[in-house]
Amino acid sequence: MRRYSSDRICFFLSASLLTYIAWRVLYPSGYNATDEDDATERLAYLKASNNSKPLIENLQLCSSNKIDLIILIISTSGNFLERQAIRETWGSMTDMFTVRSQHLFVIGYHPYGKFYKDLIKEGEHEKDLLYVPKKEQEYTFKEIYAYQWLTQHCPNVTYIFKTEDDLFVNVLLLHEIIRELKTDPDDVYNRYLYNSQIDSLFLARSANNGKQFLFGLAYQAGKPERNLTHSPYFVSREEYAPDLYPGYCSGFGYLMTSATKSALLAEAVKDQQPLRFADIFITGIIPQRLNFFCQLIPFGFYQGSVDTCAGLIKNTTMLNPPPGIAPLLTCSTGRHVGQHAFADYYRLWTELKLMYAGRINPVKEQ
Repeated sequence: MRRYSSDRICFFLSASLLTYIAWRVLYPSGYNATDEDDATERLAYLKASNNSKPLIENLQLCSSNKIDLIILIISTSGNFLERQAIRETWGSMTDMFTVRSQHLFVIGYHPYGKFYKDLIKEGEHEKDLLYVPKKEQEYTFKEIYAYQWLTQHCPNVTYIFKTEDDLFVNVLLLHEIIRELKTDPDDVYNRYLYNSQIDSLFLARSANNGKQFLFGLAYQAGKPERNLTHSPYFVSREEYAPDLYPGYCSGFGYLMTSATKSALLAEAVKDQQPLRFADIFITGIIPQRLNFFCQLIPFGFYQGSVDTCAGLIKNTTMLNPPPGIAPLLTCSTGRHVGQHAFADYYRLWTELKLMYAGRINPVKEQ
């Protein structure tokens, strides 16, 4: 019995050794089954970088004669579930309230990301991906490149709303804002949407050919983090010398005209090493150079629990909100703090549609 057991052990060890030798021959050290995919993506990225061309794009995104609004959503290559949740919820209604819109997810290159084949299929199927030739964590470069792409391929777009894929956007309210801006555009005073006065949007659009139209959750000037060197927000004097950041728009979402986008872009590309915080650089530093600033859009932003966000949707987006109540425009999902909370998108979307029941009307085909 012991001999039989010993033979089994020897056989197992021999088989294991042969398997190991075969594995080492077929797959050298450091190789895994996705290395070929990694190499393919790396070569595609290097070629795209040299040619300054996206790895994935949809040149027909703005083929319609008139696009009122592009929703630019900053994403990362591995965030397929976030993108799909958005497509099935707040990104699913693109033509509402006489406003035509499109959304565009912006992703960058991540070494060893192992998603390239999936991304190609996603791009072919969904037609809403822009894979820019910039590294994933180069947020400022990614956003600048996206604006360059829009300038070239979407010249017929009037407004751009930038946001991120871990957020929930009240896209119905966003369409209503654009509808108001399209209606009697020369009538700039005493303009209201629900209880919120929106004169400032009309005034900004009518001044300077609309080149200083930039609205969001406006932050006041603040100090850079100089002490906590291990903080992701640490900024050295070499990276940014002034003692204060200028006021800027929160990355939760900001609305601009195409004219403003072009003005910001023309100035931003002058910097070879822009500040890595895209919202501060694009909506704070660059506007300051051009003598304007991010203005407060008179609608709600919320960062916190999904329960509170759902409550805000119920309490602020009714047809006749109480005095002093501004409808919610953007709030965070659990994904914003790394929770496995994809259901948040669907829950909030259900709440929003219930509140808008009877008001939703698609754009009529012309």
